Amino acid sequence: MNLLRFDSPLMQFLNTVFDLIILNVLCTICCLPIITIGPALAAKYDVAMRIVRREEPVIFRPYFKAFKENFKQATIIWMILLGVCALLCIDWSWMIDTGFSNVPTVYFVAASFLTLVVLFIIMTIFPIIARFEVTIKDAFKTAVLFSIVYFIGLLSVAMIMLFSVYLSIKYIRYLPAVIVFSHLVVEFCLCLILLRGFKKLEERFVEPSEDDSENHPQEEAGE
Repeated sequence: MNLLRFDSPLMQFLNTVFDLIILNVLCTICCLPIITIGPALAAKYDVAMRIVRREEPVIFRPYFKAFKENFKQATIIWMILLGVCALLCIDWSWMIDTGFSNVPTVYFVAASFLTLVVLFIIMTIFPIIARFEVTIKDAFKTAVLFSIVYFIGLLSVAMIMLFSVYLSIKYIRYLPAVIVFSHLVVEFCLCLILLRGFKKLEERFVEPSEDDSENHPQEEAGE
């Protein structure tokens, strides 16, 4: 019976899963205009990380607040990434039509590496701008650095995403269940990686606290 208590580990886990499902549905709806995918992802991971940390009891209000606050910057970044993705799609389409055996190995490796880099940037840059006040240039630089430092973790998430595509094709009868389950796993794993990395990034981007000012009285005296 203790398992059915609201504060039991099982109920907390189920609440987290339910909240993430609602969050994904909300994000999907906000992504439909295509041009709003950037702000939708930024808001999604801003709220998702709070849910994983069990800090946010509500979803809709903080989601739309983050969506509004990051709309301009996230939209510009998304337009840039969308253009890059379009070029990559042209490359891969050409390689498929030509036949991979006829494509130079160097070209194939370069295209694969660039595709992986762009995927990692998409996975990390929107949570970064949602959490930190950075310029677009710094956001890209931070996303690239984050991707290098947490390459193994992000690669694992990418493999889960690829495996979910395989399951969606193989078990198309259960497509809705596969999509929901895979999204939850990817989102939860990515949030854990982001939360770990953001602890280090906070030292760089978050403004110094009052305690920090007290530790540097010489600077204040100099002013």
